[in-house]
Amino acid sequence: MYNIADFYMVSSSRHPVFAGNNLAAYLSDETGTYQVFLADITTGKKRQLTNLDDRVTGLYRDKIGDNLIFTGDCGVDENDQIYTVSIASGEVKNLTNNRAVKFGFGAVYDNGKKILLSSNARNPAHYDICSLDISSGSVNILVENNDNYNNPAALSPDGKYFLYNKEQSADSVTLWMLNMQTLAAERIFPQGGEAVFIKPCFVRDSGGFYMVTNWNSDFTYIAYYDIKKKTLVRVIEKSWDIEDIDLSFDNRYLAFTMNEDGYTSLHILNLETGSEENIIAPPKCSSGGLVFSKDSYELLFDCASVKRPLNVWLFDLRNDVLRRLTDTVFSNINADILVEPELRRYSSFDGLSVAYWLYKKPDTPANAPVIIQIHGGPESQELAVYKPLLAYLVAEGFVIAAPNVRGSSGYGKKYCQMDNIEKRMNSVKDIQSLVNHLIEKGLAVRGKIGVMGGSYGGFMTLACIANFPEMFSAAVDTVGIVNFETFLENTSEYRRPHRESEYGSLKNHRNILRAISPIHKIADIKTPLMVIHGQNDPRVPVSEAEQLVSSLRGRGVAVEYLCYPDEGHGIKKRANQLDCYPKVAAFLRKHLE
Repeated sequence: MYNIADFYMVSSSRHPVFAGNNLAAYLSDETGTYQVFLADITTGKKRQLTNLDDRVTGLYRDKIGDNLIFTGDCGVDENDQIYTVSIASGEVKNLTNNRAVKFGFGAVYDNGKKILLSSNARNPAHYDICSLDISSGSVNILVENNDNYNNPAALSPDGKYFLYNKEQSADSVTLWMLNMQTLAAERIFPQGGEAVFIKPCFVRDSGGFYMVTNWNSDFTYIAYYDIKKKTLVRVIEKSWDIEDIDLSFDNRYLAFTMNEDGYTSLHILNLETGSEENIIAPPKCSSGGLVFSKDSYELLFDCASVKRPLNVWLFDLRNDVLRRLTDTVFSNINADILVEPELRRYSSFDGLSVAYWLYKKPDTPANAPVIIQIHGGPESQELAVYKPLLAYLVAEGFVIAAPNVRGSSGYGKKYCQMDNIEKRMNSVKDIQSLVNHLIEKGLAVRGKIGVMGGSYGGFMTLACIANFPEMFSAAVDTVGIVNFETFLENTSEYRRPHRESEYGSLKNHRNILRAISPIHKIADIKTPLMVIHGQNDPRVPVSEAEQLVSSLRGRGVAVEYLCYPDEGHGIKKRANQLDCYPKVAAFLRKHLE
């Protein structure tokens, strides 16, 4: 028997940036919430830079003098504020200081006097592009927008152009360019239609930029856009999604990561020769956050796998050295007990091939309890990385099957769109087909199968036990959607149009929203259920959990409810995790073993 708390006392280090003077800054949750840390690149010696009551949500490569820039929220409410922290003294300043508003950091400009940012202060449903004067704190709207997401992307080296993304949906992310002299904004490559245009990296002379797009392609690739010619040219295209890119200080190297069936591969394209460099490969893992140094060929990124906690790594191209920079380790558990999953596939009800990860110890008996783990999103992907609850359950003899049903990312644009609006329940049928597959293969037995998931995965969990009540013996719903109408009515205003593009709109699709909502099949639910939610959730309001629990208890169905007053969309704080997940494990043992 293992102590589940030991699995949660594993920290992670992520989101690295170069901080100057041979320093790298990154986020670590070793204190229980993510804070800013510094590491000496030569010695590895680290020190904590911030010590806030709430989490740090982002860290940026721009600096203001000696100060790093980061974002953080309060009570996990996702209303990010923009802060600076002094590398020398650790002094923290809140530059925006308006908890009712969500800010997005863009860039420092005007010789360090101003910041470009996004803000929904004018209207909670819309994000304007603004300028913040650091000395006075005054905010000036540069571009007034009447759509929801307008996310800062990149400022050209000469300060003339500022790029930002308009995100209508996961499938449609346009790129806009603001001329900082005339304040005129124009859409980049408007003939691109429904596609994504993200991750822009300007070249040194500001004449153009590299970016990631899937225009006229099922998978994302790297393209170059020439500002003067207004042309887009494909640079490198693979048979999988290219996810992250960064450009070296002298335009010589373009680093990029590629998602190959759930694992990440790192590549370095030499733009002078047009060929890829033969580099030392990182471990088989999931990685991202590529950041080149401003004056060398050193590259930072984070990297994680099932047997490797999330850590910051450094790749030195000049000296051909790859090494782990941070020292996050499994301190209370032996990594040998962790099981790397096997990637398998099954045929769903309509013949679609669906990938899933199977976690199973070699000595696990054939009648072991099985849990279907469903990721959120739905435009997300189940990856083979360390997850404390899964690791603990597998070590205790449970079998975990974690699928990437239709609608998941990582398998191309068409696959990601296969569950939109009226096709929603086909993804639920994918879970039914997975269970039948596991039984047919002798990997599961009826009466000992559970299902769990968070956010959209919570909806999938509830949809499974509402539509296939005989199939599951236990279910755990974390911050899940039970009623799509009330969810869309009550979610944060800026999120509504984006989510309606996926699920259907309140104006045009109420019949569909009603048909897919588990609340309207509440009478069919009889599976013992645990419901977990955060009181401050801005995405899936806590009212979703409350109406579910009330309805089930009114029918006498066994339901356990955990609500945390200082959490938002998920259980993020370690103290709450140590309270919540032992109860989840006990619940699953009670009903499945």
